[in-house]
Amino acid sequence: MAEMTLDRFLDLLDRHGPVIDRWPAADQDGAEALLAASAEARSAMADARAVASILNDLRVAPPSAALLGRILDAAPRPRRWISEILSWRPAIAFAAALVVGVYLGAMVPTVQASDDDWSSGLGYALADDASPFGGTP
Repeated sequence: MAEMTLDRFLDLLDRHGPVIDRWPAADQDGAEALLAASAEARSAMADARAVASILNDLRVAPPSAALLGRILDAAPRPRRWISEILSWRPAIAFAAALVVGVYLGAMVPTVQASDDDWSSGLGYALADDASPFGGTP
């Protein structure tokens, strides 16, 4: 284990506070040894303990009713599920129309034309009995 420097000790003191048991386990023995050997480390630890004591004794007054009211007024309101559904109305209407259209399109009976239908002009009316797909009907 490397000997702890004062800079490392002060850094750990700033990061973890004056309770050495809360420091990383690898640094605790070195910190204890430096505290025993260095007056500057003891002074820094005493200052940190004084600050921690003041912070632990600090009591904050509860917020006033006016402050609570301002905070609650500024908070976003939860949306109701019905308003979420209603915001989707155009999409739901389009989807319903699409489903009905596909259903009705699938229900139309298919008509198979015979050769007589083509020649009588029911299929299409083209001159010279020419088929649009090539060849003759």
